[in-house]
Amino acid sequence: MRSLMLALLMFAAPLALAAGEHGLDYNLVRLDASATAEVKNDQMRVDLVVEHNARDAGALPELVNSDMRWALEASAKRSAVRAQTGEYSTQPEYASTRIVGWRAIQELRLEGEDFAAVSALVTELQQKLQVRSMSFVPTRATRLKAEAELTREALKAFGERAKLIAESMGAKGYEVVDINVGSAPEPVLYRTRGVSMMAMAADAAPAPVAVESGTASITVSVSGQIQLR
Repeated sequence: MRSLMLALLMFAAPLALAAGEHGLDYNLVRLDASATAEVKNDQMRVDLVVEHNARDAGALPELVNSDMRWALEASAKRSAVRAQTGEYSTQPEYASTRIVGWRAIQELRLEGEDFAAVSALVTELQQKLQVRSMSFVPTRATRLKAEAELTREALKAFGERAKLIAESMGAKGYEVVDINVGSAPEPVLYRTRGVSMMAMAADAAPAPVAVESGTASITVSVSGQIQLR
């Protein structure tokens, strides 16, 4: 037992000395910094729907599919626009507690960086589809470029703040114990002005779609811990 205790003490001595020299249990300061920039929303997204009503639910798939095929064929003619079908749903329609009919809805999303091409296609598709929403976001490339620049700025701000804290506390310097870098989630989508949600008469020409992309705010945050020396 005495030999075991002696061996443990001899093993612990170097560790205690190392902890005394490089320990992380004193003069610790947590801090954070961030950098923010406004970037252009250079991608346009439009969500449209095909919607039909019928007394017989079995008649709805062909009605919806016919209009969606027409919309996809029109979309395929515009290479600058990406089209993707979305959720398909069928819902009963009630009068009191009795089912009197059915409604079927299918979504179509359009995306593109050529706003004129997307707007022209949306204007054409409004002959048979309804616009549910229109929004603008930065493309992935734009967002990544902005985040790279903001990361440098945020790290520089972190270092400057750490130096200020060390000087203000009378320390000779500091060492970074840990640091975390992260960006904010994808920016909130900006709604466009002038999107008509009203149904148009069959013989009426579709109204031009008015768009204004605006900007999005992107933030990169740096947080961490330093030890004053």
